[in-house]
Amino acid sequence: MEATMQSTAMRYQLFMEKVNGLLSNKKVVIAVVSLFITALAMLVMAHAGTGGASFKDIAKRIEGWAQGDLGLTIVAGGLIFGVASMVFTGRGTVLAVVVGGAVALYYGIPVLVSIFSATGGASVAKTLVVHGAHMTGLL
Repeated sequence: MEATMQSTAMRYQLFMEKVNGLLSNKKVVIAVVSLFITALAMLVMAHAGTGGASFKDIAKRIEGWAQGDLGLTIVAGGLIFGVASMVFTGRGTVLAVVVGGAVALYYGIPVLVSIFSATGGASVAKTLVVHGAHMTGLL
């Protein structure tokens, strides 16, 4: 039993070192955020010809999930995981990412809905993606 616990602790330690290595690389984080924004912009553009009715329904549902019980459950689970990883590894990187993700989950969805429901939403998303790509050196 003791050997299994040590083996699990070592695997967890190696996993957290890999995650911290990825999160410490700013180019990786910016590239992932840029890809997420691009995918979200493509989703909005795919619904652009439908008059926006279907997107409004989907956006309201996602906003309700993010600010309702599902969002609270995701944030609570993330905080428990973040605190546990901080206790075991002694680093607060994961906790900081989880807190940032919780803020983005609660406030980000309504902001994105308001941006994409406006007439200039696609141009705003394109500007953000191009700027992020220039910052990472991809363009």
